[in-house]
Amino acid sequence: MRASTPAHAAAIHFEVVTDRRELAGLRADWDALFAGRDHQPSASWEWTQAALAHHRQRDDALFLIRGVRAGAAVALVPLVLRRVHVMRQPVTLLAPLTDEYNTHSDWLLAEPSAAVVDGVLDTLLALEASWDCFRMARLLEDDPLTATLRDALTRRRLLHHDRRGDPSYFLALPASYGAYLSARSSKFRNYLKRIERKLESLGRVAVHELTSTGDFDAAYEQLLDIERASWKQNHGTAVTAVPRQIGFYRDLGRDALARGRLHLQWLTLDGRPIAHNFGYVHAGTYFYLKTSFDETLKSVSPATYLRARLIDGLIGRGVGQFDFPGAPYEWERQWTDTVRWHRVVTLFSGTVRSRALEFVERLRHAVPPPAAVCHQDARAQKAPEAGS
Repeated sequence: MRASTPAHAAAIHFEVVTDRRELAGLRADWDALFAGRDHQPSASWEWTQAALAHHRQRDDALFLIRGVRAGAAVALVPLVLRRVHVMRQPVTLLAPLTDEYNTHSDWLLAEPSAAVVDGVLDTLLALEASWDCFRMARLLEDDPLTATLRDALTRRRLLHHDRRGDPSYFLALPASYGAYLSARSSKFRNYLKRIERKLESLGRVAVHELTSTGDFDAAYEQLLDIERASWKQNHGTAVTAVPRQIGFYRDLGRDALARGRLHLQWLTLDGRPIAHNFGYVHAGTYFYLKTSFDETLKSVSPATYLRARLIDGLIGRGVGQFDFPGAPYEWERQWTDTVRWHRVVTLFSGTVRSRALEFVERLRHAVPPPAAVCHQDARAQKAPEAGS
């Protein structure tokens, strides 16, 4: 463990933890920081532990930046150092450990103040490890952390690149499901009615929600059965097609359920699981992490049927926001017209290789991306490589 106290953040003591065993003693601080602000799920204890267990690769180096002020933790930022290849050249990339699974980027901070962010940057820059670039790939443009970080990088004239990334859909939930439907098009409302009639004509349809921690394993197995029956299985993108994802979502779900943050529901037809929704609820927001359906029932849209029940139920529970954190898909536009944009922020260490990377980055993104949403085709996306 190595300690340092930046002059411009003298009231805060920063240190670097490299021994994973020390993390167990930080759980109370972790939970307190997470509960203190509207953090992203990826900043939570359960997400971090699941990522450590299932995403960390053999040669990765782990660094936890910890900031303490007056005896209380104000920053807990886990980072991973990994060798990757860019244009066939080896590059040492430093990134948040939990900046994976297509969620929003975040740092676990008591407040995104200049003192805290500067302290994290100072500690990051002084790491006793060689790295070429540090990247946060999905910072929400309207997040206070994003503004403070971008200002710090510019103010301190650090070598960096800052560009607009992809958007993601977002839905502000109204006071009632009726109000939600009335704001959608008549074409969509009629579509919902048609698929409800079609699906219910096939047999007994039931929506189930997980409420007991003792039932998690059985419910999760039903989720996996649905994933295996989806088009994603043969495509290689189902949870069941990527072994590390099976473990990641199992650990994340079990721990999040114990903390009252998991929302897992599934749809059955005559007792057979045919669709599921796997979400995380925090600070009045539902984060839509995974969904799938049985491909043999594609013509009756079981996923759409269940998603309508999901929104109805969330409104009834008083949840105020529905976040589609991943890439923008055409089907998401059925449910909302609102998008939020991301920033991709890359800090370069100043090495010869990093300066070359910065030059290439600027060339590649010299032309600003279009302001319109470019929807991604999930079925056309490349499946993850084995072990990735």
